[in-house]
Amino acid sequence: MNFLPVLIAGVLMGVVTSYTDVKSGFVDDKHTFPVIIFGVAFYAYEGWRAGSLELALSGLIGAAIGFALGLALYYAGVWASGDVIILTAYSALLPYAPKYAKFVAVYEVSKPLYPIAILLNSIISIFPFILVYALALMVVRKEGSKLKEVFLDRSNLSVELALWIMAAVGILLALRVYAGLNFNPVIRYVLSLAIIIVLGKFRKVGDAMGVAFLAYVIYRVGFTGVYDFLKLLAVLYAFKVFFSVVKLLREEALVEEVRVEDLKEWDILGESIYVRDGEIVRDRRGGFERLKAALMSGDLGALRDEGGEVIASPTAEGLTKEQIERLKELVDQGKLENSFLRKKSMPFAPSLFIGFLIAAFWGDLFLWLSMFISRL
Repeated sequence: MNFLPVLIAGVLMGVVTSYTDVKSGFVDDKHTFPVIIFGVAFYAYEGWRAGSLELALSGLIGAAIGFALGLALYYAGVWASGDVIILTAYSALLPYAPKYAKFVAVYEVSKPLYPIAILLNSIISIFPFILVYALALMVVRKEGSKLKEVFLDRSNLSVELALWIMAAVGILLALRVYAGLNFNPVIRYVLSLAIIIVLGKFRKVGDAMGVAFLAYVIYRVGFTGVYDFLKLLAVLYAFKVFFSVVKLLREEALVEEVRVEDLKEWDILGESIYVRDGEIVRDRRGGFERLKAALMSGDLGALRDEGGEVIASPTAEGLTKEQIERLKELVDQGKLENSFLRKKSMPFAPSLFIGFLIAAFWGDLFLWLSMFISRL
């Protein structure tokens, strides 16, 4: 199959949407929706020619997967609606890995699941720039304590999580050896996650079980067991640094504190303000902090705003005039302090474009990193 038409369409859309997003902070639907239609139509035609129903529907399936992934980030308050549509368009263009990509999983060639790689490529490729920017910001502002926080704060959690993963592996191994239960990969991953969440609620038990299984592994395979554990720990610590940098950027670079008089329609709040038991509550946690709290507590309800009425929250469509008036009333009544977190605009279209280009001409960056780490 000739991927050249979809690649040309993706490059043209990437250039235009990156320019408009950086210049104005908005992405026009006329630059994205025609590309989605083109991608769906292209694969429908190719599938009809090949007599393959899966190929004919792959553009539509890819677009649906990209839309679902983008929608999740949209509701987490990370993306704007335009970013969701951009990812949907790229996903409609590349539901499969093209022949130019060298590092791809087998399922990315045979099944229309490549949109996952496009998203991960976008996140991974932009991380070095985010890290350098955040560290430079702290150095310029001479905030050594926050710089130290990025690398040292709660670093023990990486060790604990590595031990809980070891314990989960040990439990599943025991079930296979002693109970004859051999689960398929999907169920195994789900069970592993469930076990890790439970061990997170009973941390001392999880730590003890992890240490016990690690000792058993070292006894059986020697230094190789220690080396594998250290590799796991290094990966988890890298994720810890990533989330710390995201939190730092959110607090220091991507939000600003303003008065209610400075709020405008379409502004995106950096906090949630809602009613709980008749009281006004402010929640200034970011999406990643909520996700961490949900995983640590085992309560997915921690991802949502608590309370019967949400007055204003970090939705990607921004504040309405009615919400701003309500906030002004609450400030005038003395029920809210006249200080609000407002998100600064951050264009994601360029990073999505980079993710698409990597997916088109290099492959799955996450897979490549996994292969690289496994060879260490």
